[in-house]
Amino acid sequence: MAPTPISPAEAEAYELPPLTDQGRHDREHGETSKDYDADDVAEGEEERLLRSLPAGREGLKDEAEELVADVDDEGVAPEYIQVTQDEEIIGKGSKIEALIARTVPATDDPTLPTLTLRVLLLGSFFCILGASASQVFYFKSNAPSFSSYFVVLATYPLGHFLSNERFVPRGKWVLGMELNPGRFSIKEAILISVLATSGAASAYATDILAIMDLYYKTPLGTVSSIVLLLTTQCIGFGLAGMLQNLLVNPPAMYWPSTLVTVQLFTTLYSTTSSRLSHAARQMTSKRLHVFLVVFLITFIYQFFPFLLFPTLTSVSVLCLIDNRSYWLRTFGSAYSGLGMLDFSFDWSSIGASGPLYTPYWAQGNYFGGLVGMIWVVVPLMLFSNFWNARDFPSAVSAGLFNSTYQRFDVTSVLDADLSLNDAAWEKARPLLLTPYFAVSYGLSFAALSSVLVHVWLWHRDEIKEALANRTELNDVHNKLMRAYLPVPHSWYMTLLGINFAAAILMVKTSPLQMPIWALVLSVAIAAIFLVPVGIIAAVSNTAIGLNVLTEFVAGLLMPGKPIGNVTFKCFGYMAMSQALSLTNDLKLGWYTSIPPREMFACQIIGTVLGALTNYVTLISVLSAKRPYLDGTLTDPTGQWTGRAPAVFYSASVIWGAVAPARFFTGNYVWLYGGFVLGAIVPLGCWFAHRRWPGRKFNKVVFPIICNGATQIPQYPSNIILTGLACTVAANSWFSERYPKLHGQYVYVVSSALDAATSMTAMTIYVLFGGVLMTWDGPRWWGNSAIDSEHCVPGS
Repeated sequence: MAPTPISPAEAEAYELPPLTDQGRHDREHGETSKDYDADDVAEGEEERLLRSLPAGREGLKDEAEELVADVDDEGVAPEYIQVTQDEEIIGKGSKIEALIARTVPATDDPTLPTLTLRVLLLGSFFCILGASASQVFYFKSNAPSFSSYFVVLATYPLGHFLSNERFVPRGKWVLGMELNPGRFSIKEAILISVLATSGAASAYATDILAIMDLYYKTPLGTVSSIVLLLTTQCIGFGLAGMLQNLLVNPPAMYWPSTLVTVQLFTTLYSTTSSRLSHAARQMTSKRLHVFLVVFLITFIYQFFPFLLFPTLTSVSVLCLIDNRSYWLRTFGSAYSGLGMLDFSFDWSSIGASGPLYTPYWAQGNYFGGLVGMIWVVVPLMLFSNFWNARDFPSAVSAGLFNSTYQRFDVTSVLDADLSLNDAAWEKARPLLLTPYFAVSYGLSFAALSSVLVHVWLWHRDEIKEALANRTELNDVHNKLMRAYLPVPHSWYMTLLGINFAAAILMVKTSPLQMPIWALVLSVAIAAIFLVPVGIIAAVSNTAIGLNVLTEFVAGLLMPGKPIGNVTFKCFGYMAMSQALSLTNDLKLGWYTSIPPREMFACQIIGTVLGALTNYVTLISVLSAKRPYLDGTLTDPTGQWTGRAPAVFYSASVIWGAVAPARFFTGNYVWLYGGFVLGAIVPLGCWFAHRRWPGRKFNKVVFPIICNGATQIPQYPSNIILTGLACTVAANSWFSERYPKLHGQYVYVVSSALDAATSMTAMTIYVLFGGVLMTWDGPRWWGNSAIDSEHCVPGS
């Protein structure tokens, strides 16, 4: 049966916020830009789109021609033509191609320098800086991310400095590479960004190293630790080769966040050379000015919530009214409660959800799940005392509790080899979770089944077509990429083989409780989910992790092995995650005509360099902040709580030491219903959309809702109120009232806020966090030694 037609307004489900059209600025000043979006290129692209309309829809060509001609004085078409109906919702049709044509380069200059010495120098510098900062932030409650936009914008002046012949003369060579091969190019800038961001994160395997040291008191050796980091980070690259035809080459798989990155690059750099047009220089100057002003103000301001006035991070109105009341503390606290009427004036909390750049429809699903769970479901649990919710010390704790609702002594039920002692377990059981944390596992089950059902309902045709590989794509970008050699499949297989062999040697010689068959199975699970999860990420900017599925399977097959469980989870999760990361970067290269082999090389270099930096930083933080992180002391600022490793540790006990067969009994057996729920809801929304196409059931994306509902306690609940307000203000009020300013500056402002927050946190850590000296700031009401949030009774 043919899909029910819908109105153009209903076809916007996977549309980005308005993107800047550089040609708009040029026309305003009476100029013709010869950058990526030059008028002649855009016209050719429009003609190509009109010619490419499918057979049987010729009647729409007149409508399309009218739309192309119907451009207002801002240079922005009032709406995209709806060439297809329901297809637009899943990223098909000419609407997506039109968005790409307006945003992405349509020409290429193969003579531009690419993998140069300055790429390796600047990329490595930012990679080390980002990996170190991200590893520090991993242990903090409100952890800002290391902004990739900061790398992009900081590269611009540094790259041009290194191309200036007055400072770096031409004609000199080092290690077979010319020091200054000429003008700094857009392709060099992109490769620097890829190299840096490939390693500028906290490697997932550092969770294993952290919990083995902090909680299990069995630190892994240096060599085994480094091999674990490298193999878990690199093994997924071997799987990425199978994704080229499905997630990179088709225009329908457009990766929304990558379009934002492309827009920033094409604003800063010219297409044919590094010489910018007059209009582009004007826009670049304005954006750099905005970036620098916002960056400087934010960098200075963030010293207040981070060091001088930590109460700004979580201003709990209910706690300030009466922190002796159980209900006001529970509802008002962000660190141990629900965060109602809790205002944060700290960008690390406000910006946790990416309010300025994440698509508005995705934010609606995310906050719908988050608010619905934390502010509706959990209060109902407390009022009804569901599963004795009020007996736990915190309504949203990730901790493990015994029958008296005290901290469960995990080490008392483990043998010397960290496996479960059955006799000790029988004496210590049951192991209890807060009702919210238990239900969050059920929602994690729902997210996994809903991903499979959602992708099958909306994307099965693209999967079949890509696997058949019978169709040659002839859009402009696939044609441009034919000028470059692809990455041979043998490269992917060689990388997979080397890392897999190293992983086998590591698990055989380390106390990771991981048999070889389990290693094989973990990578196989990643390969199975790679396609459905990748499609969701490519069209909605939302990635669903395999952490719950992999720990569930490992718990069933290897019960009583907590370290084996998290190792299995790490290999399965990271194999898929890194494969998608490489694929995302390949899409960036596809948009900007970067040679695939050089993109691949920068990914590998950055990943290896980042993993090594992670390890060095991890050892430093554990040494400086161990009493706070292992629970011996309480950090009065509420920041050095080690939330992330605590959640990871709880999971290792639940899924590994106790295992699902022992844990999911009694009341918890109902959590298996999440698998059924996740399969039913997408089906219901799909049928409802076909029956009532105007009711916006197509915008209900259940995997994203489940993802939002399970964000706490990994993040404090102070991310909710101010983050939601910022999202609505930026994407509804501001974007509608000032669409031009929103399109031109929203991503630059976001990058400046993220970058400045990251740099302030890193500066404070280096100066006052124990590297040079230790200082917790002046003690006063806004920086209480007891509780900066003022939710502890009497504080």
